[in-house]
Amino acid sequence: MTDPLMRPNHAYTRRHAIGLAALGAAALAGLPGCGSDDDDSGTTTSNAAANADPESFRGETLNLFTWASYHEKEWLAEYEKLRGVKINTQLYGSVPDGFAKVQANPDAFDLVLPTSGWVENYADADLIVPLDENQVPNLKNVTNELKWREATEYNGELYGILYSWGTEPLCWLPDQLKPQNSWRSLYDPAVAGKVSLVDDPTTVMPFIPIMLGFEEPFDLDEKQFQEMSDALMELRGQVTHVSASIEDQTTDFANGQVTTGVLYNISTQVALRENGIKLEQVIPKEGAAAWSDNYAMTQAGEQKAALCYDFINYTLSIPWQARYAGETSNTGVLTLAEAESPEAVKAGLDKQALDRTLLPLTAQGEEFFSRLKLLKRVPNLEQWLNLWNEFKIGL
Repeated sequence: MTDPLMRPNHAYTRRHAIGLAALGAAALAGLPGCGSDDDDSGTTTSNAAANADPESFRGETLNLFTWASYHEKEWLAEYEKLRGVKINTQLYGSVPDGFAKVQANPDAFDLVLPTSGWVENYADADLIVPLDENQVPNLKNVTNELKWREATEYNGELYGILYSWGTEPLCWLPDQLKPQNSWRSLYDPAVAGKVSLVDDPTTVMPFIPIMLGFEEPFDLDEKQFQEMSDALMELRGQVTHVSASIEDQTTDFANGQVTTGVLYNISTQVALRENGIKLEQVIPKEGAAAWSDNYAMTQAGEQKAALCYDFINYTLSIPWQARYAGETSNTGVLTLAEAESPEAVKAGLDKQALDRTLLPLTAQGEEFFSRLKLLKRVPNLEQWLNLWNEFKIGL
């Protein structure tokens, strides 16, 4: 029998059956372009963002390559109706898989969301173009507590704008295991065959050099790389297979095939919770990798740049981001103060929903952010990929 969490596309994420009605007219009024006839603030913002009359977008198509739960169909329908456009979406399965798809068919996408550490690869392959941040007024809503520009500025130019960020934490099923606080728990014989990893080496493997205490977990010298290799191979027996995607990791936890591991995306925790399964997570005492997913414009998208900038700006508004965080538990771009603002609460981000995100932890300031290592480009990518493939062959 097919597990319900294995259905394609967004089936494993929160469904929004009541669509627009879920927000109510008051919350929608806060979205750019959704105000009353007497309130033209949304139109003004959008015009500034794209330097074009939004009416000129009618009949256009925006091809968006995004991650699961980032742009739900019901949300996109609002923008489509407002601007008179069509939005086509495809979903990333993993970071390297997404890069390969864009590289194989670059004209199929206008906006993509490369993860930190891979923006440079997209730029070097001429898949994305530099952005003009002056075309995105709602960039003022984007947090600077996370140093996301370190992952999106390259060769003196901005190639990406933050849309969401999160961590790669340690996770476990509390009905199976006691609370965990160290990556070394994944090596415990008690969880042999029950450790979960997703097939994305540059995102997942950094937990090992972080566990080993290396200051720079992405740029390892020869000795450090060998130590990471040895520690990875020790996980054979602990890991019986690697999950191909977010959906697969979710299903593995739902079916009890795994009880602990590196949580690839909070969507898994949300989906399990909605199916009555509790999954705990923690940033271990050694720290954890953090990621950012960033809007980037392809060469095809540059041909409709006004529309691309308008869409980016629209989705960086406080109401959009508040709903996104509230309904998916993703962090989004807001600061904690913005997330607690009346505008955000009106859009659905109440305290209960806020507490399910990482945002309350950011109140710790540097104490929290200092424990995170934002994913960076791996200089010896081929070496990392070869090591990962060697590991998988032995499973």
